[in-house]
Amino acid sequence: MGREDRKPLHSRTEHPGSNPQAGRGGLADLLPDWAVQRSEVFNLPAPLTLGLIALALLAAVLSPLLADNTRLAMAIGFGIVGLGAVLLLHRWPILGLASIGFLSLVVPFSIGTGSETGINITAILIIVMTGLWLLDMIAFQRRIQLLPFKPVFAVFALCVVAFVAFAFGQLNWFPTRAAPITAQIGGLMIFILSACAFLLYAHQIKSENQLKWVVLVFFIAGFANITLRGFDFLRPYIFKIFVREAVLGAMFLNWLIALAAGQALINHKLPAFWRILLLGLIILFFYQHLTKNRDWTSGWLPALISLMVVVLIYRPRLGALLGVLGLVILLATPMVISGLMNEGDNTYSILTRLEAWKILWEIIKVSPLLGVGMANYYWYTPLFRILGYRVSFNSHNNYVDIAAQTGLIGLVVFVWLLWEIWLVGWNTLKKAPEGFPRAYVAGALAGLVGTAAAGMLGDWILPFVYNVGLPGFRASVFTWVFLGGLLAMGRLYLLPSGAGETVSAP
Repeated sequence: MGREDRKPLHSRTEHPGSNPQAGRGGLADLLPDWAVQRSEVFNLPAPLTLGLIALALLAAVLSPLLADNTRLAMAIGFGIVGLGAVLLLHRWPILGLASIGFLSLVVPFSIGTGSETGINITAILIIVMTGLWLLDMIAFQRRIQLLPFKPVFAVFALCVVAFVAFAFGQLNWFPTRAAPITAQIGGLMIFILSACAFLLYAHQIKSENQLKWVVLVFFIAGFANITLRGFDFLRPYIFKIFVREAVLGAMFLNWLIALAAGQALINHKLPAFWRILLLGLIILFFYQHLTKNRDWTSGWLPALISLMVVVLIYRPRLGALLGVLGLVILLATPMVISGLMNEGDNTYSILTRLEAWKILWEIIKVSPLLGVGMANYYWYTPLFRILGYRVSFNSHNNYVDIAAQTGLIGLVVFVWLLWEIWLVGWNTLKKAPEGFPRAYVAGALAGLVGTAAAGMLGDWILPFVYNVGLPGFRASVFTWVFLGGLLAMGRLYLLPSGAGETVSAP
């Protein structure tokens, strides 16, 4: 993929008495200067040399133990491979940025936590890459530089509210036990990881080409899944290749259609063959979901809304005409709406959701400003009868979830965040050049609208621990990845070169 379109992190200046070739070529080129240059103090070898010598001595001492302990040997081997991967990600962040979506969809690996869910590959990569980004700013650049956009401030505000709500969750709001601390930490992690993904992509995507790689890899994996669904003899292999929680996530499907529609309809610089192929795959997607999976509204309705928004941006009059025509058809044929509402278990689902929201309002009223803490409301719901039963349940609505966990303050900050992202995207749309940039911005704006709609159907944006949960972060991460990409486009086309807010590192 080549090097990033930015200046090197470290200047390779020569020091008196040091080897002019130090830190150049091979593994040394991946490391900062201090690791590969000879120390002037006591004239010691470079830290990298000392580390390799120490590693060789340690391996020699531990070799008898490693020969008898296969697990320990494998753990050390994985550790060395992991260290190598970290070095690569530090030197070329685009490798991680482009691969997170693909790995989220196809790699089932996760680290056990002693609970029902583990920390999956998506969360691990977001944590590692965010850490490397912060290390780069603090230790090497000696400054913290953030984009001067309101969504950046808003996402930090949401994290602060989440931490305060987590603290509030330690209080005894009801005469029953609260959620286990592991579940509460998991709920907090979802907020923090989502914010990290958003900020990471907003700041680390430095060029149009880098964003193209991210989208291309996502399209390859996403439409491979759609194609497998299109043939009966290939369907048994879907979940052998893809992770179920990822490809059955509404955000994966919503963003796949939103971005594909943007490129197919608005990117006139894209060859006709690829535009037609994207349109064909979009048609295949809706054929699959509106003929065989129509009862799963979250799977197709947000994507349909996103598609309509792209059409509105592409041809406002055509989009408005199609919208009015669709509304007239629905009003003239109420049996269509009735059929959709009665499809599968939708009638029961709507009834129970309405009852659940009434009960959750009673819980929210106890602590309306900052909520009852992460995951706790699930343990409080048995205190109230729902349709005559005392059971634990979740809201199946992201907005109600956020209000119950972080209060009305958290809900207002979350809606404010989405609104500010929309404003940045809309302003960027006016200045983005024709081709991929304008098409991406249009698709991301459409995806944002579809995402906001999906929040009414389930906890797809910020997964609730006891429903979509941390496994669902594999799919929800796409919202934050591509909205972060939208801010990156805003930096390229709204801000002068080098603009940003700089805070001196301690």
